[in-house]
Amino acid sequence: MIKKISILFSFLMLLLQGCSALDSRVIAVDSYSTMQAYGGTYYLSTNTPGLQLQQQSFEIILQNMLQTKGYTRTFDQKSALYNIVYNYKVKGPYTTLESYPAPINPWWNGPYGGVYNGFYGDMWMNSISASTYFVKRLELSAFSKNNNAVWQVVGSLKSDNSDPRSSFPYLVSALSNYVNVNSNKVVYLNVEENSQTGQYTATPSIW
Repeated sequence: MIKKISILFSFLMLLLQGCSALDSRVIAVDSYSTMQAYGGTYYLSTNTPGLQLQQQSFEIILQNMLQTKGYTRTFDQKSALYNIVYNYKVKGPYTTLESYPAPINPWWNGPYGGVYNGFYGDMWMNSISASTYFVKRLELSAFSKNNNAVWQVVGSLKSDNSDPRSSFPYLVSALSNYVNVNSNKVVYLNVEENSQTGQYTATPSIW
């Protein structure tokens, strides 16, 4: 008799652990605030290496979002009320394995094996498929002039590609409503782009 083979394997990381249904538009967000802060001037910088080609376009997206929160960018670090630092990382590739039932050839069981009243009964074994994904993480942190932490918001998502440009606007949209907010938990947001206006909208996601 052919033995049924069962293999169970799951691998997820950081905020995405246990959320295999996440795709490139579902974003996990966590945030905290140490004080009630108000908008003002800020100096923007990054500690992420290798962003030279995308840095300007990324910072314009962040600048536009922060402007809606009452923050005005300045290029004079000494005069800025806040130092805002963003870090953007793409990690992977990672691989997940999923098992699913697949019919097998009953003749593998030998001549006439499995025959019941002249017919073969259903015979199944578990097959395995593998998929590759990347994890993209955007962290936005605000500090006072004295280098005290003011607020931080972090967003992570799973993506089927390693291109940092394809997910950055989605991450910024998800982070927008959690600037200077205590989320008190990881929240999941579905971000959609309006193909006509180019605007991104984040709404609560049920996964």
